[in-house]
Amino acid sequence: MSQGRRRHNLKLLLPVLLLLTAIAAPARAQGITLEVEAGFDSFFREHQWFPIRVQASNAGADRSGRLVLRPETSGNAFSNTFSTALELPAGARKSVFLYATARSFADSVRIEYLDDDNIVLASREAPLRHVPEADNLHVLAGDASRGRVDLSSLAPGGRQAWRAGMALEDLPPLAAALQSVDTFFFSDVDSGALDNAQREALAARVLAGAHLIATGGAGWQATAAGLGALLPLEPSASLTTTDLASLAALAGSDDLPAGRETLIATGSLHADARVLATTPDGVPLLLRREFGLGTVDYLAADPLVAPLSEWPGLDALWFTLAATRRPLPGWSQGITNLERAANASEILPGLDLLPDLLPLCGFLLFYVALIGPLNYLILRRINRRAWAWVTIPALILLFSALSWTVGFGLRGTSATLSRLALVQAWPESEQAQVTGLVGVLSPRRATYDLLTAPGSSLRPLAREIPANPFAAGIQARTDIRQAESFDALDFNVDASFISTFHTTAVTPAPAITGAATLSYRQGEPDPLTGEPRWHWLLSGSVRNAGDFPLSEPVILARAGSQALPTALQPGESASFELPLISDTLQPPAPSPLERRGEAQLTQLRFSRFSRALAAREQSVMDIMQDDYSTRAYREGPGNSAAAQERHRRQLLLSAAVSDPFLSTARGGQVFLAGWGAMPLQTEPGEAQWEPNDAAFYLIALEVELELPQELVRIEADQFTWVAQERNSLSGNVAPVNTDYQPGDQVVFRFTPLPLAQLEQVEALQVTVNLRNTGPDEIPLELWDWRDSRWRPVTLSRPRTRSTTRTVVLPKPQALLGAQNSVLLRLVAEELGGALRVERLAIEQQGYFMYTDDRATVADA
Repeated sequence: MSQGRRRHNLKLLLPVLLLLTAIAAPARAQGITLEVEAGFDSFFREHQWFPIRVQASNAGADRSGRLVLRPETSGNAFSNTFSTALELPAGARKSVFLYATARSFADSVRIEYLDDDNIVLASREAPLRHVPEADNLHVLAGDASRGRVDLSSLAPGGRQAWRAGMALEDLPPLAAALQSVDTFFFSDVDSGALDNAQREALAARVLAGAHLIATGGAGWQATAAGLGALLPLEPSASLTTTDLASLAALAGSDDLPAGRETLIATGSLHADARVLATTPDGVPLLLRREFGLGTVDYLAADPLVAPLSEWPGLDALWFTLAATRRPLPGWSQGITNLERAANASEILPGLDLLPDLLPLCGFLLFYVALIGPLNYLILRRINRRAWAWVTIPALILLFSALSWTVGFGLRGTSATLSRLALVQAWPESEQAQVTGLVGVLSPRRATYDLLTAPGSSLRPLAREIPANPFAAGIQARTDIRQAESFDALDFNVDASFISTFHTTAVTPAPAITGAATLSYRQGEPDPLTGEPRWHWLLSGSVRNAGDFPLSEPVILARAGSQALPTALQPGESASFELPLISDTLQPPAPSPLERRGEAQLTQLRFSRFSRALAAREQSVMDIMQDDYSTRAYREGPGNSAAAQERHRRQLLLSAAVSDPFLSTARGGQVFLAGWGAMPLQTEPGEAQWEPNDAAFYLIALEVELELPQELVRIEADQFTWVAQERNSLSGNVAPVNTDYQPGDQVVFRFTPLPLAQLEQVEALQVTVNLRNTGPDEIPLELWDWRDSRWRPVTLSRPRTRSTTRTVVLPKPQALLGAQNSVLLRLVAEELGGALRVERLAIEQQGYFMYTDDRATVADA
């Protein structure tokens, strides 16, 4: 048969083969169907886990395979493969969670069911929508709230609130997959349908800083069924009331209709509960509980039914609840600076990947001398110089083999794991949460498995600008297999390169506890006036009942830190006493609504204020103490193991700890920090390995406030703030280091911390620190809650060319909203140029306990 004839036959057969393949493929996949729900009602955040719930059914024969998300079919927004095994017997219908991460431009995801031969049996796509880091994401659980609860007010001015309605079965049972969510809302839904894993994941996310809002009303039993351990009220009965005026007062609204019966849940209060609003008879309407870093609010009525469902002030109530939460410390969002995290994982103290210079030079000199002059002299001595054609190649081969053998031996046969961990523990939980980095260093090119403990998550560290582009390329091909634990299987590591992974885990809380008391004490007299000066004093003790020492321990509080003199050994206790003498320039802390994102990067570079606090590094400085160095970010780690360890510790802390808007944001919380044992159980499968570990612990202490009877000053750093309104071309408007341009308008809400809320406020002080002398008048107004209007404020200008303007307003009750919050408006429309504000602050003076015979501020 001629060659042309063969080609003609192949052309005829090709369409037939394609047709048979097309017919066979559906036959193979016959009976397999997939339903996919991705993200939180399709919402996700960049580089953070999001859930994908897949419902798979099989109407055909038994199938065995796995669900897969692949970059090849879902796009380059996904840099890795994520998969989980799934057995589908005939007639089965199963629901499975798959977890993934993506870059911001992902708009859909494709899930495939592959059999054991990697043949696609079924596939389904689902949409995705990206949520910017500075915006808020709120999850409304159950179908009752979908479309009926408007949480769009739960966002600061100039930002957006994204609402995700989700059925209970769509809530993921993995805590790491809930990190994107700011608020969980449960109303008229049977939370008892949540399984144990879902409840534990929800509790863990609230513990780490989320906001949980639950409601009562007619469905109080079902709504509280799965949330009872978290709520500030354990509901057990109900009653009706016709007066919800305290809710209106809390929201700053007077348009809540009275006289209509409303069913409210009643019960016993949790020991940590605070009542925010009550009926005239004293029955709690709204309660709050601080749970770890998070907050749980319980509204005893149902906002989905009248009169609350018809109340225009409901949005203001939700905003009040969110705006008056405690601030979140700078480590609440885990590892955020990916480049510094990668650099930290690539520092291996005490491990030198290169041989010593002097032996290497000696080896080379001996090699050159032997094949050169020594070889020549020896051959000339025996009169066999012609043998050089043989001896020189032989010596080269000999030394090459020797060099390879010595180098192979020096590299060893064991992989090195660089494991770094940030461990957080709270008195409310027996479990600690771990965020970690794992770097794999191989002595030679090899393939590894990286295995984690059950309940852990694992993914390659996402880097926009990889510190090691070769390792980044290798990790892009990693398959993350998900079951009880997450494992990275069959990934390649080149010799002398480190592949870095990000992991989260849950571990038993360390047996290290402590308690602190906050009291108001009289200090030394003022040298100018002779009047006694008062300050807050933090005192307490910590105890290590665990099995590992806590080295370099430090007490962290709102206005200071104190290093303990020695390591806290097992069985030892230590006491501390720390005066909290606040810096007059210490700024208020941002509310949790002001998420850490690009919006927090205010103009920090050229003011004395930003230099004094090292531009968002105050917490790292407090932890590192004398070992802190600004050169760590532009210089190498040094040659000694001790210098390298200090360098990588600072990089780890700076990757995970950031002081937003120049505030440490520790609020009334107190933490014991230090370095301890590695809790991660991440291992490279069956390969030989050696650890190189560093684990940093942050342990929250129980804090008790001794209420002083004296006149006290609540200083600026004991307030939180949120921009309730922003009208500015710049997204960086904040009460710290901001240039206000003509036309800018902003409304800030300042709220005292829970431990700093006075019962009787005698005076309100407004302070503006400018970067220059500024205009004669500062356009400030305060909201009068009683008359519902803005009141202009005139700040006194000192005779000197001072940049500080202050006004003290006595008896400011009309200017105080819920929890003594203050609304301040700045309108920059009439200014000739930019108003350069370094700090805008509120302070209050008064008493924690009300009596009629108190001395006024003027008398004091």
